[in-house]
Amino acid sequence: MSRQTRPNSSLGRPANPEARANRREQILAGAERCFVRKGFHASTTAEISAEAGVSVANMYQYFPTKDDLIRALIQADLAEELDLVRLVNEADTLAEGLERTIRLSTTGPENLSSLSLRLEILAEAARNPRIAAEVCEADAQMTAAVADMIARRQQAGEVSADIKPGPAAELILSLFDGMIGRLAFADSDPEALARAATHLILAGLGVTRRPVN
Repeated sequence: MSRQTRPNSSLGRPANPEARANRREQILAGAERCFVRKGFHASTTAEISAEAGVSVANMYQYFPTKDDLIRALIQADLAEELDLVRLVNEADTLAEGLERTIRLSTTGPENLSSLSLRLEILAEAARNPRIAAEVCEADAQMTAAVADMIARRQQAGEVSADIKPGPAAELILSLFDGMIGRLAFADSDPEALARAATHLILAGLGVTRRPVN
């Protein structure tokens, strides 16, 4: 979920939809960097706007509160996670899709800030019912998407018929939640964890390397 948008030197409100979308992403990128560096509560609106390269007034036009910023970051993260599920669905085999997407989501320096941000969001969800509701809704959508992916591969003959897609999806996402904590704070090897997670998921689902035609 790491954003590398460059701050725009213009502080006015863009008139066209594309410029507004770019400005919105610019603000979210600045907010993400601040939240990762200082935490949600320690980051002030002045610091976020300065990091984003916009005025405080301009930022308020897009995100009236910090809660609005974090809800937008949750939605952006969900969209990226759903894109990863789509990549798994498009792969020739579940094994190939998982190997690729797990590596994409857990390795590389750009992922460390994303992992830290997720932990910051979860911590805020424990204190803030509005953020908790947003996190729960995003989790429900991800669980449904992963369960659907498992069911599709089950129909193709790759996944054991004994597997229940819903509970299996919850366990897979729980595994990723645990990996987030280890990668963000422990001295763990991302590549080794990615390989182990892939092997564990495939074994748990009873996956064959090639689908049945």
